[in-house]
Amino acid sequence: MGGAFDTPIDRWGTWSAKWDLLAAPLGADALSLSVADQEFTSCPAVRDAVERAAGHGLYGYTEVFADYAAAAASWQCTRHGWDVDEGEIVFFPRIVQLISALVNHVFAEPPTVATLMPAYGPILEVVRAAGCELIEVPLTETRQGWRLPDERLGAAIEAADVFLLCSPHNPTGRVWEPAELDRIAEAAMTGHTLVISDDIHADFLRPEATYVPLAKRAPELARAGLLVTCLSPGKTFNTAGLEAAAIIVPDPQLRADLTAAKRRIGLHNPNYFAIPATIAAWTRGHAWVDELNAVIDHNLAILASFLTTELPQARFHAPEGTYLLWADLAAYVSDAHALQAWQERARVALAAGSDFGADYPTWARFNAALPASTLEVALSRLVNAM
Repeated sequence: MGGAFDTPIDRWGTWSAKWDLLAAPLGADALSLSVADQEFTSCPAVRDAVERAAGHGLYGYTEVFADYAAAAASWQCTRHGWDVDEGEIVFFPRIVQLISALVNHVFAEPPTVATLMPAYGPILEVVRAAGCELIEVPLTETRQGWRLPDERLGAAIEAADVFLLCSPHNPTGRVWEPAELDRIAEAAMTGHTLVISDDIHADFLRPEATYVPLAKRAPELARAGLLVTCLSPGKTFNTAGLEAAAIIVPDPQLRADLTAAKRRIGLHNPNYFAIPATIAAWTRGHAWVDELNAVIDHNLAILASFLTTELPQARFHAPEGTYLLWADLAAYVSDAHALQAWQERARVALAAGSDFGADYPTWARFNAALPASTLEVALSRLVNAM
């Protein structure tokens, strides 16, 4: 590919959750395809912004101003053809904190929450810890890939107070089609259900895929006060540790309630580097993201070819979005313990399927956002350790 995308980066000893916590038990030469951050440095504009901020030498409290919302709206308009009202944007550091604020402090009683499965574990943890009833709606697997279930989805959404949507979907990589978004919107309108659409993977798309924000497809949800859209540069620009998200909340009362809930859980000022880095990303990062997507496409092709050739009984569907691939390894591992033992033999960390729901003990999520040379070494280790 080219340049920075080919250069392995040593992240050991950087307080990395992906490496110093999760990969370390596998050994000093372990490789990691687990946590959904990239093994690439962020784009030059972001790094310049962080370095300029660091150069001040005084790291006091910062605040969110209109230029942050303007940058978020500009990115959505240019990248996805979605006109966002800047006045509807609420800053949160992380999406999981938004969910916590919503279920713990906006609703008078723990709400009933529905979500598609498999699902991102930390959000499920927050929902359960709040005492919410959780309605799990498993995606349907077909020969063509993962699809919304035909019967359960509408009833589950209508029975819930909140429906959590991941668009594109983590971990399967589905990019929802307009007709699928229509089904979700219709059920939410019928049940008067608040939809939280987590769109933080939206900038990663295969050439044949088209992402449509639910807010753009179903503006009636926004008008009814039944839609919140979550945006972040964290996945796209590998800035998750800076903690910055833009939450689009069209309903004024819900916007005020979320703002009050944010302060109630002690979220006041953003990380010192979050605002300058995010503004730089969303205003000057387009060309870099285009190059990154080409690298991801190349790496996912390597990964799919590897699974097909070397682990032919692995079951997977090529992701339409994200930089992740979700695969069932039941032909090779019997349960979550066997999957962990395989990783230990290979010295390669994967994201265990059990982190995404109890029904996925033999599944694993592979992260392809790393130099191709490192990816190939990791895959070879996995085969040799089988």
